Amino acid sequence: MLEADPKENAAGAPVGIEKYRRVIFGELVDRTVWFIRLRWFAAPAIMLAVIVLGQCGFNLSFLPFFLIALFILAYNGLVYGVAQRNRRALRTERPFILNFNRFQFALDFIALLLLSHYTGGISSPLLFFFTFHIIFASILLSPGSGYGLVTLAVAGMLVVVAAESHGWLAVEPLRFGQKVLSSSQPPLQTTVTVLFWALSLYATVIFGTSIVAAIRRRISKLVDVTEADRRLNSRLNSLYTMTEAIGSVRNLKMVLNMVTSELCQVMGVLGISVKLLSDDRKQLEYVAAHGLVADVFKSKVIEVAKSPLNREIIEGKPFVTGRIKPGEMMFQLGEDLAAANIQSVLFVPLVVEGRVIGILGAYCRHAERFSAEEVHFFRRVAGLVAVAIENARSYEAIEKLMTDRHRFMMRVAHNLRSPLAAMVSMLDVVRGGYKGDLSAGQNEYLDRIDRRARTMIRMINGLLTLARNGETKGADAFRPLDLTAIAGRIRRTFQDEAQQKNLCYEVVVPPDLPPVQGNTDMIEQTLENLVANAIKYTAAGGRVEVAFIKGLQQTVQIRVHDSGIGIAPEDLKHLFTEFFRAENARAMEEIGTGLGLAIVKQTVERHGGRILVESTPGQGSTFTIDLPVAPAKNAT
Repeated sequence: MLEADPKENAAGAPVGIEKYRRVIFGELVDRTVWFIRLRWFAAPAIMLAVIVLGQCGFNLSFLPFFLIALFILAYNGLVYGVAQRNRRALRTERPFILNFNRFQFALDFIALLLLSHYTGGISSPLLFFFTFHIIFASILLSPGSGYGLVTLAVAGMLVVVAAESHGWLAVEPLRFGQKVLSSSQPPLQTTVTVLFWALSLYATVIFGTSIVAAIRRRISKLVDVTEADRRLNSRLNSLYTMTEAIGSVRNLKMVLNMVTSELCQVMGVLGISVKLLSDDRKQLEYVAAHGLVADVFKSKVIEVAKSPLNREIIEGKPFVTGRIKPGEMMFQLGEDLAAANIQSVLFVPLVVEGRVIGILGAYCRHAERFSAEEVHFFRRVAGLVAVAIENARSYEAIEKLMTDRHRFMMRVAHNLRSPLAAMVSMLDVVRGGYKGDLSAGQNEYLDRIDRRARTMIRMINGLLTLARNGETKGADAFRPLDLTAIAGRIRRTFQDEAQQKNLCYEVVVPPDLPPVQGNTDMIEQTLENLVANAIKYTAAGGRVEVAFIKGLQQTVQIRVHDSGIGIAPEDLKHLFTEFFRAENARAMEEIGTGLGLAIVKQTVERHGGRILVESTPGQGSTFTIDLPVAPAKNAT
């Protein structure tokens, strides 16, 4: 069976919306707990008020207020106990917390009715505390609960007024000294007072619930906007990742795996698949599937002629359905989707330059999963996916062509080198007089043939070196190299030639030069190429210097400086191109392959380094190579 995607909840709602709903519900819980805490201070506050008012001259009976305070403490203890026993429900279940608040508000209203009775009844100033509670009820409860609590308060007050008027309850007027501040009223006046008090409470709950409803709508819109912004940001990140893949990832399999995994995450679906058309456009093959059970679609092939639905998609029409009926075989492999309990699917064509190369699909277990907005986004993504796939295919085709070219070059070079070597050997025999004496003119022609043949051999050897350096295999055989030893061999190799040409030739090596990771022969050949060129193109009396320096950021720097003919600015950009030779170099020496510096650059880059050149015509050149230091654990 397929696994449910963690980005979807049971209702198919995005995780972001659920998070904001939990935040709003958390506020409701916090206010509920705050009411319980506040009530602990209410009872002491009542007794303190009675004492203070008594000292100020008000004539209040202590016992009723003491009993009311005990009643508040008692039922608050009950409320607190219920909250403690039902902590989980209080934090997670909205119906429970709403009923809980209705219960404690109803008890508060009973306490307020008692306080109102002992402070003047319908004339009591404490009636304003009902408004305070109604406002909080409007915020914390549903509109219906608010109206219910108002009705409870009004009904309770009517009971108190009726009991007082019939003598069932003794009237408790509010007195200041011997003066009565609130006295009994005529029935009509009492009725009007109760009516206006009730109307004020109903007006309060009407305005309170309407304002809270408006605030909740605003919060809901804010949540929707925030969630839309989150989805947009996630999708933009996904698009950015896929755009990066178009330019950086060149392996088709890697592109497909990355694209399907990114889309599966950003869309919050069960799975993403990619089907590609065959060259004859008669078959669709599943080449990638993420999030689906392993091997469900692996290597599955669809006959386009037998699938009207896939034919329509290939023609450019997207397909979306939100409710796949059991047993409905709209397309081939439909039984696999039915077995996986897939309800919603979305298919869009992969189009590159007006040409369809395949189909991008999304799958979900929830019905009616894909909105018009998601279809629009999926179509845009399909365009990027198609470009990424086409780029990867093109690169793999170019890579295959380069591999074939490399093999052909190696074969041709090997086939040419043997007869050329034989030709040079025969020229040596003829020029040595083993086949008879030669005239001066004949010797001159044979010398010219010999130089050309040897130049061709050097060119073939250079081509073979380029081909070998271009192979990826062998890089793992790199070892830490002692550059001091290589520097010593470079000094001995060229010191006689430099002396014959009357050049100041110097090789400088610091005592604590760290090793670099590489191949001895390749590094040594690179330095030989650079030093040979420096000596060749430097006039007598000039200077050639090879300096090994500890560079920055764990590198070793090698500088080959000469005071020779230099290089023109227009030739610098072509300097490391195969078969290129600068104009002044050709004027000085006609014979040359133009492969030496191309081999140097390729070797340096294969070792993870870089090469730079600075040159001024007539003043000389400086070639600078930066090579990474060998890891400490490998340094020997």
